[in-house]
Amino acid sequence: MARTFIFALIAVSSLAHLTAAFSQPALITNKSVTKLSPTAVSVFGGKKKKDDDFDMSSIESRDLTREEMLDINAQNNEIMNMELQMMTVFSLVLSLPILYLCWVAFYSD
Repeated sequence: MARTFIFALIAVSSLAHLTAAFSQPALITNKSVTKLSPTAVSVFGGKKKKDDDFDMSSIESRDLTREEMLDINAQNNEIMNMELQMMTVFSLVLSLPILYLCWVAFYSD
């Protein structure tokens, strides 16, 4: 009885010790350290400087007419249907060896 209690106490205490892996460690502050050395994250992960002199006059934008939009939608529809057909054919070609092996397994003597 005492042996089981000691084993359970050790198991609970070891599990309590392992839960520190899932929590934030306590923040340790040292007042004597004032200068931080640059790390790779602070050097390479910093924000880029904003380039304000970029000329946007070459960018032209306009609204599409209804006919142009319908034409683009029709082209996209044709492309998507062709892609769907090609994916279906490709998957059927890949599954032919498996279908052949199933045929041989079920209908062979």
